[in-house]
Amino acid sequence: MTLAQRNRFFKGGIVLASVCLLMILAAAWKILPLYTGLAGQASRRTQGVFQALTANLFPVFPSAPFVTAVLAVVYALFASILIYFFFEKTQSQEILFFGLFTISFVFEILRFTIPLQRLYPFPAVFLILGARLLIFGRFFGVLSLFASSVYAAGPEMQKQGSVIFAVVIATLIVALGVPVDGLSWDSSLAMISAYGSMFRLAENAILFISVLNFLVSAYTKGTKEYRSIAAGTVCVALGRSMLINGDTWALPLAALVLLAGGTCLIAARLHQIYLWL
Repeated sequence: MTLAQRNRFFKGGIVLASVCLLMILAAAWKILPLYTGLAGQASRRTQGVFQALTANLFPVFPSAPFVTAVLAVVYALFASILIYFFFEKTQSQEILFFGLFTISFVFEILRFTIPLQRLYPFPAVFLILGARLLIFGRFFGVLSLFASSVYAAGPEMQKQGSVIFAVVIATLIVALGVPVDGLSWDSSLAMISAYGSMFRLAENAILFISVLNFLVSAYTKGTKEYRSIAAGTVCVALGRSMLINGDTWALPLAALVLLAGGTCLIAARLHQIYLWL
């Protein structure tokens, strides 16, 4: 894939995130008042390590799903801008897939389908469609980060388009095959789907292997920057978990700090590796 073709993905991510952010700001005054009632109707609290640790310390903050979804889109926008300007003229096999990982955060806007359905009573099938697209976006992001680590650890591979296609197909199979409950949601306003524990385990395993791949790259290639990239991957993985599952006031800011710090670290070190190539 040429630089021009790759950069189109980053530009597309910037445009997509910008449009989504404008849509959120335009609808905010209508949907924000609905969050208190929707939080009370949640079937359960969100699942995850940080949520388990903080559930007894912090009650559900009704507006947290709105805040976390907005921050996810803001992160996708500024991360795409950062990556584009860092790598506009710099070739890097890993950065395309890391860029796709950051763009995948835009899918968090689909959590607004629940309050929007209260404003405009459309059929519940659209809630299920939104839930499947959200599953697609989240799993696509995890697999994209994994693909980035594989490019770092593996040999030179030029067919990036084929890898993207394979990731999309694998994610579609998962998203279309998971049963979704169209009548209930958790405290992050994500529709409840089956096999939640299994998917969290799979995601965590993929993210752990991604970190290991970067560490292996540091050893096999003798490039110490990959150790910092592995640390940055840990930061973005933890920040992602906090952000997409956060239902209290305490997690969103910490999530954004981890995501911003990890993204800057990964981008800076990758740019340093490929600067002179």
